[in-house]
Amino acid sequence: MKAKLWIVTTVSESLHSLLQGQPKYLNKNFAVTIISSPSSQLVSTANREQVAWNSIRLTRTISPIQDLLSLWKMFLLLRKNRPDIIQSYTPKAGLITMTAARLARVPIRIHGIVGMPLMEARGIRRSLMKLAEKFTYINATALTCNSFGLRDYVNAHLTQRPIIVIGSGSINGVNVDFFAPDLHSVGIRAELGISDSHTVFVYVGRLVPDKGIVELIEAFTKLELVESEIELLLVGDEENELTPLPEKTRNLISKSSRIHKLGWRDDVRPFISAANVFILPSYREGLPNSVLEAGAMALPSIVTDINGCNEVIEDGTNGIIVPPKDFVALKDAMTFFLENKVAATTMGHFARTRVIETFEQNYFWHQLADFYQSQLRRRK
Repeated sequence: MKAKLWIVTTVSESLHSLLQGQPKYLNKNFAVTIISSPSSQLVSTANREQVAWNSIRLTRTISPIQDLLSLWKMFLLLRKNRPDIIQSYTPKAGLITMTAARLARVPIRIHGIVGMPLMEARGIRRSLMKLAEKFTYINATALTCNSFGLRDYVNAHLTQRPIIVIGSGSINGVNVDFFAPDLHSVGIRAELGISDSHTVFVYVGRLVPDKGIVELIEAFTKLELVESEIELLLVGDEENELTPLPEKTRNLISKSSRIHKLGWRDDVRPFISAANVFILPSYREGLPNSVLEAGAMALPSIVTDINGCNEVIEDGTNGIIVPPKDFVALKDAMTFFLENKVAATTMGHFARTRVIETFEQNYFWHQLADFYQSQLRRRK
């Protein structure tokens, strides 16, 4: 009989996008169930992955009453179904899941650390988040992390317990056949009214301050005053309720005819293919899937010098690394690619080669399955 493996995230978008293909692969050797907050997307993801599903409302904000209710429901669900392994990702899912799983005596409780919001938090919010992280780790039997740099940060500031990095890092590896160059570029530039001669920068992710959107927009709007053949694609949604962009930044976006705010897209490949350079000026990351996907599609990247990003990009080889929160350095890096298009193409070639050699998806999945099997063997 297959061991029962449950995978829990706070919101279904994480399962749908970040873990695409992984539950289906793991279901060959485990009886996989995915769990997240209720949504039609959760159901469609389970159908796509051909695995079981369940839902418990989990909020990304601090909501004591709702969190206690979610904890109780999770406990009851675990007691009834008794999984052998439970894997959580994201802070709130980790806190609720690891606590309930310990109370329900789930034998193998693994929390995956894939980002650290408290890095940019301040005051009492930071203290509460730090306490929640530590409590999550205490209730887990094992910890994984999606980058070596983030692992080192956690070991230095939160726990000295061993933390496993699967493969070379990331949360899911990269499907280098799915994210391949020159497969999906037809029509996007024409649809957006962008000339073939223009240099296009693309950002993919949430449009929130922590991702460096403020600096990105400031750098781009300064650059477009002197460069007429540049465009910026923003692929992702704002989070106006949780972490809104400053009014100034939103106004700059709306006033520029060369900034294309495209919203959430299930398939980002056409927009990456339409671009020349990928850009992620984030303040904090685990190990960013978007940079790996862009690299697989032979785009060089401009990233900030933070863990995760500086583990994928080697400055001057497959992209450029700039200091975080520095719009001048960001503008200079964008200018470099405008003036050195041959270098951009060469760096893009090296970017794809590095992703294939280091972050290929089937290799990652194999390493993850072996890790789960090793946890089962240790518990026998």
